[in-house]
Amino acid sequence: MEDKIKTILLTFDIEEFDLPMEFGREISENEQFEISKEGTGKILELLEKNNIQATFFISAKFAKKYPDLIKKISKDYEIGLHCYEHKDNYSEMNEDKAFERIKKGKEMIEKIINKKISCFRANRFQPPSYDILNRVGIIYDSSLHPTYIPRRYNNFFSSRKVFSKNNVKIIPISVSPTLRLPIFWLAFRNFPLFYSRYITNRNRDYICLVFHSWEFVNIGNMDLPILIKRNTGEKLIKKLQRYINTYKEDNFTTISSYLLTS
Repeated sequence: MEDKIKTILLTFDIEEFDLPMEFGREISENEQFEISKEGTGKILELLEKNNIQATFFISAKFAKKYPDLIKKISKDYEIGLHCYEHKDNYSEMNEDKAFERIKKGKEMIEKIINKKISCFRANRFQPPSYDILNRVGIIYDSSLHPTYIPRRYNNFFSSRKVFSKNNVKIIPISVSPTLRLPIFWLAFRNFPLFYSRYITNRNRDYICLVFHSWEFVNIGNMDLPILIKRNTGEKLIKKLQRYINTYKEDNFTTISSYLLTS
């Protein structure tokens, strides 16, 4: 019999929807914000309906645009820093610039929510050095995706379990044991639900799932690759609800709460 996991960490990256620009598609800044805002509302409805916890990683640019929405999220859920703005690439910036951008973003969101931020996830899973995160005051990071995807991630031999480096605790995104099959947003939407359940059941300590706010809006009519836009909007909401129903007795919680009790 397969062991069920102890904890499920639902995490959501809330950012301006600039992804079409990666594929050479035009999208106005206003549309980027509106799509992400709409998706964030759908996420909150789903969490409230199921009375479960989650962690939100938010770009400072999005937080500045919608401070009241971020304050609302902060009342009931954990907030971490995603980036200053989503086009940033901290792994390619020089250290001084990366430090200043992350520090500025962290301080902007902290001012809005009147709370200290202790967690971070880099956009596109491309973090700066852990030394920079430590200097900024980040206690834990969830940017490591321990899998191999051509031209994206080459972390096949990285740890799947929580570990520390430079005084920063790293909580890897979940993958399957041995083969390192991913369960992140693209895989969850495009593969059958039994695939995600299988990987979930193979992880004994915790499962860390990653979604974006824009995925909860139907973008099927956009000129984007089919894997990017497939099963967005209501289809994803229904699929995630079915997943939640499977593990309702398990502990859906925030990353910081998991670390405190593990």
